[in-house]
Amino acid sequence: MFLLLLWTVVLIALLEATTAAPDIKDIISGCGELCKASAGTFVGGKYFKERSVPVDCGSIFDEKVFVLDGHGETRAPENLPEEWINEFTLDGRVIVKPWYFNRPYVGKKSMTPEWSYEHVESMIAKAKDGTLKGTYPKIDTTALMEGLSRAPGVVGGHVLVIGSEMPWVEACVLASGAANVTTLEYGAIISKHPSIRTMLPGDYRKIWATLPPFDAIVTYSSVEHSGLGRYGDALNPWGDVLEIARAWCVAKQGASLTIAVPSGSVDHILHNAHRIYGPIRYPYLTSNWRQLWKNENHKIRFEQYTHVFTKP
Repeated sequence: MFLLLLWTVVLIALLEATTAAPDIKDIISGCGELCKASAGTFVGGKYFKERSVPVDCGSIFDEKVFVLDGHGETRAPENLPEEWINEFTLDGRVIVKPWYFNRPYVGKKSMTPEWSYEHVESMIAKAKDGTLKGTYPKIDTTALMEGLSRAPGVVGGHVLVIGSEMPWVEACVLASGAANVTTLEYGAIISKHPSIRTMLPGDYRKIWATLPPFDAIVTYSSVEHSGLGRYGDALNPWGDVLEIARAWCVAKQGASLTIAVPSGSVDHILHNAHRIYGPIRYPYLTSNWRQLWKNENHKIRFEQYTHVFTKP
C-alpha cells in the first residue's frame, strides 16, 4: 500500500512537471534586446515610429524561447502574473482591461481541420470577384486584397500565412497571384489543395533554418492573441513580438509583411481576448520592418487596418 501511494505521488509530480507553465524569465532572457522595452533605436515612420533592434534568430527559435507547451492550466489564466505585469504593459505604458475567453487550440485540431480543394477554389473565385466573406465582413477582405496588391513578393511567391481558422486569407493570397502558401497554425489542419501546405509550431521550430526563405508574410487578426493564453498558449508578454520577429528571420531580403491587428490611438491589453496596438506597441510588434502602406479607406471593425511593411 505504501509503495502504491509512493508511486502515485511520483507519477503526479512527473505529470505536473510536464504540464507546468514555462518560465517567463527564461523566455525574456533568451529573447535578448528584442524583448527589452528600453532597447532598440526608434525613428519616425509614415504611421508610427519604426524600431530597429538586434535579433538573434537562433535564440528566438530555441526551445527555451519558442515554447510549444501551453499555459499548463485547466482553463486559460484569468489574470496576468503580477510579477510580469511591467513586461506585459511595457513598464506601465499599456492599459489592461478584462475580456475573457477560453478556447484551447494548442495540441488540438483547428476550427476547420480539413480544407478541401473545392472549398479553397470556391474561396479563391470569390476573392477575385470581391464577394468573399472570411472570418470578418467583406470589407475586411477588400482591405486585405488591396494590401496584397501592394505587397512585394506576393505575386509568384511562396507566402507564409500566420494563424488561420479557415482558409480565407490563403484564398486571398492565391487570388492575388501567389504560387504557394504555407500556413502556420496552433491546431492541426489537413490541406487537400496542392498550393497550400500547413505547418504546426513544433515543425516550424525544428526546420526554420532549412526552410527556403519566404517571399512574403501575411497575418490577419492572429498575432494580437499570442502569449495571452486564450488559445491554450503559454503566457508570454513578448509572444506577439516574437511571432513577427521569427517571420522576419525566415523572410527574404526585400520580402513584405502584410498584417492587420486591432489598433487605436491608445494601447490596450484586453486580457485575454487580444491586444490593441497604438503608437507605443506597434513599433515593438514590427521591429526591423519598414512601413510601406496602410489601408485607411474603409471603416474596419476594431480598426483592424491592413498595413504593408518590407524587410530592407
